[in-house]
Amino acid sequence: MRQGQCWVVVLAAGSGDRVRHLTRDPCGAPVPKQFFAPEGSRSMLRCTIERAARLVPLSRVVVIVAREHRRWWEAELADLPPDNVVVQPANRGTAAGILLPFLTVLRRDPLATILTLPSDHHVERPEVLDEAVLDAIEAARTDESRIVLLGVPPEEFDREYGWLVPVPPATTGKIARVAAFVEKPAAAIARGLSRRGALVNTLIFAASSAALSRLFESAAPELLARFGDAERSSSASALERLYQTIPAADFSRELLECSPEMLAVLPVARCGWIDLGTPARLQHHRARRDPAADAEPAGSTPRVAPRDVN
Repeated sequence: MRQGQCWVVVLAAGSGDRVRHLTRDPCGAPVPKQFFAPEGSRSMLRCTIERAARLVPLSRVVVIVAREHRRWWEAELADLPPDNVVVQPANRGTAAGILLPFLTVLRRDPLATILTLPSDHHVERPEVLDEAVLDAIEAARTDESRIVLLGVPPEEFDREYGWLVPVPPATTGKIARVAAFVEKPAAAIARGLSRRGALVNTLIFAASSAALSRLFESAAPELLARFGDAERSSSASALERLYQTIPAADFSRELLECSPEMLAVLPVARCGWIDLGTPARLQHHRARRDPAADAEPAGSTPRVAPRDVN
């Protein structure tokens, strides 16, 4: 069977309410976290798009954003094809936030391999993460039955993370099956998971379109069916009505945690990865940041030559 191309889906539709008091623009006004520039130059969303552009052309980078954030993303995403900016009418959790852009890609490339990148991460050594991402894409293409998640060694027992327990205990760069996925456990449970060789879930994952479809069919069939109906109508009003009626659903808790048999994990070497979605992590990151490292002027958006995985 002919293999589709690799597409990158960037998740940028979150409200970021928990850190809104910390994420401010140069004038001091609050901004959603994905549009915040913790290093004083490029926003986290822009950094994520540049990470994606090292892997695929911008023509295959799809970003999901919130309609209410238009004033921030409209200029930020001006270099993307308009059809690659997927506008979500309302926040209904990460399950809908992943499914909507996935269906957008599927419509254009039914055999696509999907790489998903959240837009609120910071990485000290991006070259290490990039290599792991390429390995995950290759693994997803080789085994179209599994979702390949990137896992990192825990540096602290943060109860806000999800945990992946590999079978057998995994070594860096080696794909392993997942025995259990535990979303946001208590600290004592997280310590026990760590002793079992568990890894922190980054929510960066690669998957074939077939694997993602099976995951939604298995764990969220009603949500998939309702999105399918809205897609077939090709009507903006149908999508609007859908978002008015569907319940919020979390991708990690309600799909991944329920389907460990469909998951694989790729352990990533320590690369300074951190999810900046909580006040404690964001404050800790800002406290460690060296202001002298802000060598680029605010608002600059240097381009990176694409490294096409195809």
